[in-house]
Amino acid sequence: MKVLFINKYENSGGAAIAAQRIATGLEEYYHTDNHFLVGTHRTSSPKVTATRPGTVRNVIERGINVLTNRVGLQYLYFPFSTPAILGYTAAFKPDIISLHNIHGGYFDASILPRLSAIAPVVWTLHDMWALTGSAAHSFGDTSWKTGKAGKNEHKHAPYMGLPNGNYLIKRKQRLYAASNLHIVSPSSWLYHMTRESPLTREKPLYHIPNPIDTAYFRPQDKAASRQLLGLPADAPVITFVSERLFASEFKGGAELLKILHLLDAQLDSPVYLLMIGNDRLPGTFRHLQCVYTGYVKDTVKMMQCYSASDIFFYPTKADNLPNVLIEAGSCETACITFDVGGCREIVIDGRTGYVIPPGEHEQFAARTLALLRDPATCRQFGQAARVHTEQHFSMPVVAEQYYHLFESVIASPQITNT
Repeated sequence: MKVLFINKYENSGGAAIAAQRIATGLEEYYHTDNHFLVGTHRTSSPKVTATRPGTVRNVIERGINVLTNRVGLQYLYFPFSTPAILGYTAAFKPDIISLHNIHGGYFDASILPRLSAIAPVVWTLHDMWALTGSAAHSFGDTSWKTGKAGKNEHKHAPYMGLPNGNYLIKRKQRLYAASNLHIVSPSSWLYHMTRESPLTREKPLYHIPNPIDTAYFRPQDKAASRQLLGLPADAPVITFVSERLFASEFKGGAELLKILHLLDAQLDSPVYLLMIGNDRLPGTFRHLQCVYTGYVKDTVKMMQCYSASDIFFYPTKADNLPNVLIEAGSCETACITFDVGGCREIVIDGRTGYVIPPGEHEQFAARTLALLRDPATCRQFGQAARVHTEQHFSMPVVAEQYYHLFESVIASPQITNT
């Protein structure tokens, strides 16, 4: 089976990581012939092709993208990427196209009918962009359910200048209807949205989670990990990802600060904060001690960060099925998260960690304090998280679902919703 993966990036961001893991699982267990077609190519892999190679083409298309977004015509014209995507797909002759993030400034949705005429498209959604006019997340606005753009949708990432979302959402609806699309949602949360959306509800819909290689992503020695990261052996440690924590409207940086100050006021002994990323926390604390890793790309170091921790924090404001929560669980780390998107599908409340109603900062801090004071329960949560991850997100489990889906789509492209 020849599978062409299409995504904005090859190895940067949650969608790229998920796509790479799906490809790895399919190749390892089912010997598929995979190739990646990406908007931005950053490695020398022969299995990856850029839609716009070279600096000049990148600069031109990025400039066009900036200008069109300002006038509310999001992702409508890419003079180099469009012929490259169609040309390479025709030359590669895939049995199936595994589509991932098409927003980001390289993919014009008008090619979906032509692309799906070459091979059936299985589109894995990583946020709400396919259902809205222009936003990756609607932040509670339900206008998309009636096929309309939210009033302030253009103010959410990916940002637009003029509010032209109603034109864009109608354009998407027309293009989807003319395309051979099969739509996968990694979370039940997003799957139910695709069933409600007038853009997608008539398409074949599926729920398949993002995978992780649990044989590789596993608990590391806690004492050794702490020593390598400069953490004391016997102090409580909380970890969170601080990359773009305050720059992104999704990450929950302001929420994190409120939780940490509430927690700090109730502590009577030091607790260490392991911050994975470049961002630093503003202000000072009485008992919370910050340790900064800087940007971490190496997966071994990431496993050490998770394994050194007692609790992994994820105070997100908008997400689908975050890879970091799956990774933390695979490393036997208890997690606390807000009940946003599909987070509760990874963190089982009261069994592998705690799931807190959005905005309940006091409850988030209280649950954290309770776990810090109960190391035995914290360890039990971590062990249960590992079991849950192996059962639901492991590579063989997810690869099997994707392979059988691809087989069925190739055999009978137009099948009913499931």
